[in-house]
Amino acid sequence: MIKTSIAKFDQPITGIDSPKNSRIGRNDPCPCGSGKKFKACCTQVGDIVKQTKSSDIAGWLQNARSAISRGDFDNAERWFRQVLVIKPKHAEALAGVGQKLCWQRKRREGLTYLRQAAIQVEKESVKSRNIAQLLDLSGQLQHWGDLEAALKLAQLAVRLVPQSAAAQNTLAMCFSRINRVDEALLASHKACQLLPNDPGCNTLLAILDARQGRLDAAGARLVRITEALHQPALIARAYLELATVLDKQQQYDAAFTALNQAAALHQALPEVSKVNKEAIFNSIAKNKAGFNKALLTRWSVAELQVDALPVPSFLFGFLRSGTTLTEQILAAHPAVFTSDENELIFELTQELAKLTGVADDIPQALHACGVEDIRHLRRLYWQRVEEEYGSVALGKRFIDKVALNSIDAGFISTIFPEGNILFALRDPRDVCLSCFMQPFTASRATVNLLSLQGVARQYWAVMDLWLYLRENIQPDYLELRYEDTVSDFEATYRRVFDLLEVEWQPEVLDFHHRAQGRYIATPSFAAVSQPLYSSAVARWHRYEEHLKGIFPELKRFIDVYGYSES
Repeated sequence: MIKTSIAKFDQPITGIDSPKNSRIGRNDPCPCGSGKKFKACCTQVGDIVKQTKSSDIAGWLQNARSAISRGDFDNAERWFRQVLVIKPKHAEALAGVGQKLCWQRKRREGLTYLRQAAIQVEKESVKSRNIAQLLDLSGQLQHWGDLEAALKLAQLAVRLVPQSAAAQNTLAMCFSRINRVDEALLASHKACQLLPNDPGCNTLLAILDARQGRLDAAGARLVRITEALHQPALIARAYLELATVLDKQQQYDAAFTALNQAAALHQALPEVSKVNKEAIFNSIAKNKAGFNKALLTRWSVAELQVDALPVPSFLFGFLRSGTTLTEQILAAHPAVFTSDENELIFELTQELAKLTGVADDIPQALHACGVEDIRHLRRLYWQRVEEEYGSVALGKRFIDKVALNSIDAGFISTIFPEGNILFALRDPRDVCLSCFMQPFTASRATVNLLSLQGVARQYWAVMDLWLYLRENIQPDYLELRYEDTVSDFEATYRRVFDLLEVEWQPEVLDFHHRAQGRYIATPSFAAVSQPLYSSAVARWHRYEEHLKGIFPELKRFIDVYGYSES
């Protein structure tokens, strides 16, 4: 299993309670994080408070910071929780626990702590006029998808210190992520006036200018960044954005040159060279070799559905194939609940490894399972859905959208044979071009997407696996072409909703209105806030001479899916 890690564009169940500020019961879990009951651990808060000095709390905070610096996040959380026993409203401790919970894939609970921290930071910053914590916490909240809370902190920071370039830039980023472009531009201009040579501020302003059609200004700003002595990663990002501007100006050769310059810079980055480029191909090879028909049909729907759990739906496909657009359209239906990118299936594969002792080979681990193990995984999945999204997700048709879950289509099909799958398709040439133009952060799932040849190789491996698996999986599936969505929206989505067994609702036609102001984790967040447009269809024609080198690798899929006549 490869943990899917798609870069944030701007980067860098019932019963979830908010942190308790009231007296802790003797039989409650001790807030220090020990796992013991309070009466057997830290006893009465009052007694501890009397015995604790300010120097003790300062020491605990320093211990937590030191633990973070060496990557020991478990110990950092323990020290932060110890602080919260004494000072339940301590902003740094609340934020520390919240961050740890979010990284532990307990995002809903972690955000509760981060929001509590935000309340305290607001109060403290108004008194001190120090905005450092405001900006740091705004960035954390933005990273974890709470743009409303992040925006509130950024706005306060700007009110307190309007001459802070960092505050203005943070505000611009928040507005940009929720597609309030005019307001983002205003803040971004102020940031660049305050720090005229900062590459980050100028790149964001160029992106916003380009979104508003001011292409000459955006291009000139990006060229200046590429010509300055900045860090290679910042120059590479500027080249990527410059390619987008040049593409809109119909300067396709120059755009492709900029893409190659970005790729060369990316390949030379130390953090890229450290990532194992073969890991994803090894996982795909094991899945193709191990998921035969016998395994894919080992447990029947009748055998597993005795648990009376909801029926899940999965939306995946190769990156840049239209999964985010599809998710936004489905989310506009009142009977549907969609997730954005998540790690639910990854968590299940980790649990599978714990159950069986077999790591890094999912088919082999499944062979070691009994039916009760599979039922446990199914229950865990829905438990995690409720923990992350609340009980409302269980009352609607739940759509689990993670683009590269296609790699784990065999695993998903085996444990959820009653489910259904939407597989997003798009002309392979457009997919590879679009991936090559995106600012991915290097991970085992995305490192190959930093070169055009790497994109094509990974596309072949993922799509070859899907063509192999689709012949034997039990779930119903529908291959959903991006081009059909653009050319015949209603007919296409009537088929989709038939598969999901929900009635057609005309309001899904206005999906883009819902997307405006909503946090979307993938680079498509700006595009899906607009009505459907056809300019991204057959975009590859503009770059045909530059793409010919990968056409042989894509030919099989071009033919299979009927794109030969495009």
